[in-house]
Amino acid sequence: MFINIVLKSLDSVFNIDYDNYEIIIVDNASNDGSFEKIKNYVEARKPSNIKVKIIKSDVNRGYSGGMNLGWNARDLDSKYVVFMNNDVVVESDSLRKIIEYMESSHRIAAANGLLYLGDCKRINTAGNYISEDWDLGCICNNVFEYECPGIDKPHYITYPTGAYMVIKAEIIKRVFPGGKPFMDVTFLYLDDDLVGLTLWNHGYKVAYIPVKAGVHFESLTLKRMSRRALYYALRAQIARIDAIRTRFSTNRHVHIIATMIKHMFYNVLSRRDHDVSVSSFKVISDGIRLSKLIRLKIGTLDLYKAPYVPAGILNLWNRLITYHILGVRQPLVTFDMLKQ
Repeated sequence: MFINIVLKSLDSVFNIDYDNYEIIIVDNASNDGSFEKIKNYVEARKPSNIKVKIIKSDVNRGYSGGMNLGWNARDLDSKYVVFMNNDVVVESDSLRKIIEYMESSHRIAAANGLLYLGDCKRINTAGNYISEDWDLGCICNNVFEYECPGIDKPHYITYPTGAYMVIKAEIIKRVFPGGKPFMDVTFLYLDDDLVGLTLWNHGYKVAYIPVKAGVHFESLTLKRMSRRALYYALRAQIARIDAIRTRFSTNRHVHIIATMIKHMFYNVLSRRDHDVSVSSFKVISDGIRLSKLIRLKIGTLDLYKAPYVPAGILNLWNRLITYHILGVRQPLVTFDMLKQ
């Protein structure tokens, strides 16, 4: 059961080897009794030396809004803030080691360690990337460590994983609109990538630290293939295409059309899905509207100020058809494929 993973995650956070930290738990308007179970579990199991705040939102604010609620409730003197999914079980020494590395440079504003998949053998992510044609994903996803060259060394990455990322609070307050790390309006799938690119565009760095950070039992909260999930994923992709500048930006309409076709295909293939169908034109218009808000609050983001994955002209159409439209799993991306 998912609640068992959440409780196991809480236990791991209670046992982090780090002095003087607090835990903020945000319930995103659940209605299945999990809030009461978690609250009772915390009261019974939390160590006496750890302060825990529990916040229940009145509505589901998605990843971005939920994390911002936690951000607003933090101790204002906090130097570091960790954003973590409820399906991550952390290694006890990971936070201390990540922060020790971040202390080595005032320019490193965000970082993550190495997360494994639920089998504890294959990699979930060693940090995340964005390519010139707006692909994005996890570095070394779904492979073993020996298949990921450079996994034992620090690397700069495009953006940190929102499943377990550490940020320097003062830099976030200085750089981001309203002093908050996320834009509530993005809701889902447009959060950690904006954090990373915004930091790089302001002269800061994002790093992968070779620390075993924990296990990510991913996608337990949201079904990947529901129409609602697809709407937010493709809305976010259209906003990225429109708000992130790359050498393909002059032809971005082609990518937007490909995204629309992908949405249309899914609507045809999922007629039995109980979710309410959203028109492809609404996905596009909502994505463009979201892009305008991003550019208004953050500005147009330049991908080339961050590490990125190059995309060749010759394989561009193949990528559009194979990965964007047909939804075939993307190829492996490793550290040596990133360019800066």
